[in-house]
Amino acid sequence: MFEQLQVEHSLFYIDQDHMNRFKNLAAKWQSIFPDVCAKCLNNVDAWANVLNNWVFLKSQQTDELILNPSKAIYYSINTFLLDELRKIQIIQKVKECENDDFQYFAAFHLGNAIDLWVYDTLEKSAESDLLKPQNRIPYYLAFLDDDFQTDNALFHKNQTRAIKILAQVIRSQNCFRITVSSAVNRAVDMYDHYVTK
Repeated sequence: MFEQLQVEHSLFYIDQDHMNRFKNLAAKWQSIFPDVCAKCLNNVDAWANVLNNWVFLKSQQTDELILNPSKAIYYSINTFLLDELRKIQIIQKVKECENDDFQYFAAFHLGNAIDLWVYDTLEKSAESDLLKPQNRIPYYLAFLDDDFQTDNALFHKNQTRAIKILAQVIRSQNCFRITVSSAVNRAVDMYDHYVTK
């Protein structure tokens, strides 16, 4: 499914070279990471989560990988979660690492873990209806829809509803930080097992 990713799936300004680097890593490690966890999104969008996590982790090393401001506004839940990731010390360590393979391992585990954490958190909330499949265009390509730009769009209302729940849980519990730390630790263990053994 990662083959279907396009530059437009990225929340960051990237070019085709960045996309090709990511796809090469995904192909290289496909035997270890055959598919993503897709609880909240379809498979292509779940791969886009991994892509965006990888670009986020790479953004420490270069000034050219910056968040697209218009997408940051539209995809407020993603922006919120990226801001929360920045606050976690172990993420800073991963961002400082200049190893594409390890950052791919970390991005993959973060994509799966955060998707599952969001799903579990929303499922337990009064806003669990947000998890019902939406029969519309894929999540990361929603900005291409003409109706997407209106403030009354259901997409924006749902983003706001989800952020309220996620922010409340992050502020009152330590589960997001634990989820992220566990995902990075799994990435370290797998990297040690498959690469540095």
